[in-house]
Amino acid sequence: MHIDGQLAGAGVMLLATVMGLLDLRANAWITGVFLVLEVIAAGVVAVLGFSHSSRPASTLIHPVVEATGGAPGSPVTAALHGGAIIAGLAVALFVLQGFSTAVYLSEEMENPRRNVSRTVLWTLGIGAVVVIVPTIAITLGAPDMQTLTEGNLSAMVKAWSNSAVGTFVSLCIALAIINAGIVMVIQNSRVLYASARDRAWPRPVNKAFSTLSGRFGSPWVATLAVGVPGAALCFAPLDTLTNVTGVAVAGMYLLVAIGALASRRGSHKSRPAWRMPLWPVIPAVLVLVMAYVLYVQEIKDLAITGGIVAVACLYWLLYLRPRQDTRWVITVPEEQLGLDDEPVTRTAV
Repeated sequence: MHIDGQLAGAGVMLLATVMGLLDLRANAWITGVFLVLEVIAAGVVAVLGFSHSSRPASTLIHPVVEATGGAPGSPVTAALHGGAIIAGLAVALFVLQGFSTAVYLSEEMENPRRNVSRTVLWTLGIGAVVVIVPTIAITLGAPDMQTLTEGNLSAMVKAWSNSAVGTFVSLCIALAIINAGIVMVIQNSRVLYASARDRAWPRPVNKAFSTLSGRFGSPWVATLAVGVPGAALCFAPLDTLTNVTGVAVAGMYLLVAIGALASRRGSHKSRPAWRMPLWPVIPAVLVLVMAYVLYVQEIKDLAITGGIVAVACLYWLLYLRPRQDTRWVITVPEEQLGLDDEPVTRTAV
């Protein structure tokens, strides 16, 4: 079926928004079934790629020598010498960042103090295997560099097997996109809901974003506020969306690393929490890497992301900071239930 990509993307976002309105447990079953099919497809691609290897494994270590012979002006040589691979880390971070979603859903998990950290680490490990192993197989099994750089996975799978297997893999890729849309709508609507609970907006907006569905318990207004604009953004240039999102994610991880460096100082030092191994080496290295990744990004993408941050800073400076006693009051769920100007003690959880 030939469908305009932007219309298809908008349709997926609207579908994900509808799914996000449902109960979280129902979404867990739906995304879980989709995920099983995705992993099966990734396994099929890995087996086919390795069984049709057309270049040695050393290509993974010496791509210029093995894949292009080091010819001047070749795509891989240009990428290595031009820093494009480092620049591409911003988009790669976005591809792999799903492991952090458990943090957004911690209030809806059982025993979050123990299970959030376990879920994050297990998801990171499993996700890395599911992504990296098929990627290696595709790199070794692609018939030539042109086919590999075009990234037409369906065509490669059909060439390795038959059209039925290629169609199955294509459908699983579609399921993966829908799955990602559902998860992103769910997690970002929870962020918006939490911001309203902490009174980060004018009172009517707080009331709307904190409204929960009586049947499903989901923040339905916040979900619509995330999903509908997301569908509209599908009509923006794809390269711009991808690059700006990559810059935003890189900046976010830079701030997370800085926060990790400061997390064991002052009043935070004695709090019971999961302890990062190899601290402070890992966050210190991450700060340096992320700073360099941002340094090599396109000026336009940095400017768009910086503009969004600047608007947020102005909102904090002009609205939140003068009202710091009644707005953006960060509390744990057990401490506060209401959204009025006076805190309300939660009597039942």
